[in-house]
Amino acid sequence: MKKLKNILVIVGIICSFSCEKFEAEKSSDAFFQVQIDEAVIPVWVKGNTASQKLIVYINGGPGLTSIDMARADMFGWSKSLEKDFAMVYYDQRGCGNAQGNIDEESLTIDQYVKDLDAIITVLKSKYGDASIYLMGHSFGAFIGANYLLDSNLGDKIQAWISIDGAYNFDYELSWLYRRTFLENIAQEEIGKGNMIPHWEEALRWVEDNPQILTRQQKNEWRSFLGWPGEIIIPEEIATLSIRQYLSIGFASTYNPFPSYLSSNLKVVNDRLNKDAEGENLINSVKNISIPALFIWGRYDDLIVPEEGEEVFLNYGSDASKKTYSLFPNSSHEPYISDPDRFYSEIRDFVSAY
Repeated sequence: MKKLKNILVIVGIICSFSCEKFEAEKSSDAFFQVQIDEAVIPVWVKGNTASQKLIVYINGGPGLTSIDMARADMFGWSKSLEKDFAMVYYDQRGCGNAQGNIDEESLTIDQYVKDLDAIITVLKSKYGDASIYLMGHSFGAFIGANYLLDSNLGDKIQAWISIDGAYNFDYELSWLYRRTFLENIAQEEIGKGNMIPHWEEALRWVEDNPQILTRQQKNEWRSFLGWPGEIIIPEEIATLSIRQYLSIGFASTYNPFPSYLSSNLKVVNDRLNKDAEGENLINSVKNISIPALFIWGRYDDLIVPEEGEEVFLNYGSDASKKTYSLFPNSSHEPYISDPDRFYSEIRDFVSAY
């Protein structure tokens, strides 16, 4: 059985579920590790724990790191979300600061859900009566949704925040949504008077291609939007200063450079995407009833908002307890392209619940 390369150095204390509770100070900066079998999952609680509201951030990818993102303050959350609430960052098994000699066979959605529950169990032990919120982006939303669909686990969570979330890995269905997305975007752009010949050609193409199945069709679809969708919106890029780069490289509990150069990222990505292939949670979310905020970028051509609206409509909470917020100038990462509105939406939602 293959194992991921062990390129990490263990630093810090591995906390069991029986550790003493942390102080609920106004400004917390607590780092601990949770051991699950041979995996060691790093967790960083950062921000306002006195709020008694903990937001567990589940990053996408699969295979990315949220610890380094938080260390570099890549999205500026130290000056926004962390002022109002406590953010909980963790690196999923096989990724970034996560450690241990991990069997590749353990890289499954089911195991990632169990890892998340182990973290939440520790948080509940350490922070007493604090409310716990899940916030999943992209593939992280798929992990979070699977967690919430487990009737034994979902009751531990106060509310759900989904950001351009992946709920469907039925690829033929995804391309039906993407076809509708292209049709809608073309009509909107023509209405604005933008690149009319280009978008009229896109509408003719949509009419001639009721299904998108072949690689050639997918490339043609992409050609109308750009690689990525720069024809409709500039690429969302989070910039880092030299100081931020150095903070990642020299303040991490591991050496990130060989980690990113290793095959771990590809292994995690391939394994989890393969495990999720064919799964469709769009109808299943009717079984989740906690309050929810769905944030989507209008120009997200990876997981299109037409698909997101279907998830929202099927979601099981009362209409008064679920919100769909479409960011008109954003793509797949609205916290980069519209950080002020993103912060405002999260702040108001979490404060309400």
